[in-house]
Amino acid sequence: MNLGRLVRRHAWSHPVRAALTVGAVAVAIFLFCFLRSIVTSLDAAVSQSASNRIITASAVSLFQSLPSAYKGAIGAIDGVDSVSRMAWFGGRYKSEENFFAQFACDAEILFEQYPELLLSDEQKKAFIDDKRGAIIGIGLAEKWGLKVGDTVPLIGTIYPRADLRMWEFNIHGIYRSARANVDEMTMYFHFHYLDESLERGEAMGPRGTSVYLIRLEDGYRGEDVAYAIDAYYEGGPQRTRTQSEAAFQADFVNMLGNLPTFLGMIGAAVLIAIVFGIVNTMTIAARERLRSMGILQALGFSTSVPARLYLMESCAFALSGGLVGAGIAYFTQDTFRKLFGTQIPVFTVETDTYLWAAVICVVTGLIGGAVPAWRAARMRAVDQLRRGI
Repeated sequence: MNLGRLVRRHAWSHPVRAALTVGAVAVAIFLFCFLRSIVTSLDAAVSQSASNRIITASAVSLFQSLPSAYKGAIGAIDGVDSVSRMAWFGGRYKSEENFFAQFACDAEILFEQYPELLLSDEQKKAFIDDKRGAIIGIGLAEKWGLKVGDTVPLIGTIYPRADLRMWEFNIHGIYRSARANVDEMTMYFHFHYLDESLERGEAMGPRGTSVYLIRLEDGYRGEDVAYAIDAYYEGGPQRTRTQSEAAFQADFVNMLGNLPTFLGMIGAAVLIAIVFGIVNTMTIAARERLRSMGILQALGFSTSVPARLYLMESCAFALSGGLVGAGIAYFTQDTFRKLFGTQIPVFTVETDTYLWAAVICVVTGLIGGAVPAWRAARMRAVDQLRRGI
């Protein structure tokens, strides 16, 4: 007896009910993949941070600028291989509604400090040679339709121009990121261009830099160098707080609160609801098939055959829905990556998430078919025939 063919016939004997059940499972698995990927992507941004980089910011607030003069003093501390400035620009693209992250940086050593930024040598040189040059991430380029050679107009919010005109930057490169700790939705341009504009009165805004990025020499521990920097500026003029890159990234994750627990509760509620949904579908199906299952037993088939049919049908619903849901999660990764931008760097559905989704589908299918399978295994043929009349 071909049980697979019988399962297909039974499963689609009520097409609307089958489609709704598969669709409900698909939505649940998609939500599971989506919610879990938010957490794993945030964790990856922390776990993949470089161990040879530390970040110095103001001890008062991340929004408090540090003096540019700190660069030389920090560079002279033992264990510091290189130090660069990075200032948050906060501009708006063409109109107030369009926002993406922009940082003014010391372009000459950006690629030395961040080898994760993948860019051709020609594009690096063109960017460094042009004081109004900029590079953008591939995600940013795709979202806004930007390409090398374009000019990016930005409305200054933190740094408005004195003539009220827009800032203009020339795109010389589009980078990709080799690791999850660096996103692909950011624009980098020359710190000198911003600083000189402020010096000449062509723009207004705070002087200094948001943070200092420090690359360590081999053999030095980040904790030791961080302590030396903070101790040096303990008496001011601006006290500093120096952290590893992983700790700096973790602070941003912590700003979101206890996000993993919250998302986990939502995911658990969705999965429990879908288990009840499949149990309900299979219970209704089992009541409708009492007579046919009784006939099978009367023809000499064992009581395990109806039980296996119910388990196989339930697993078929769960796995079909899971495949659809996982497929939706896979093909929407780029969309969500662009939507999240720098809030969730390099949003990705990992292989482990798909494996967990498969396990959930199998377990859900077994649970959904267990109740009718158990009842079918206990009922005699005569009882099923009598009740199925």
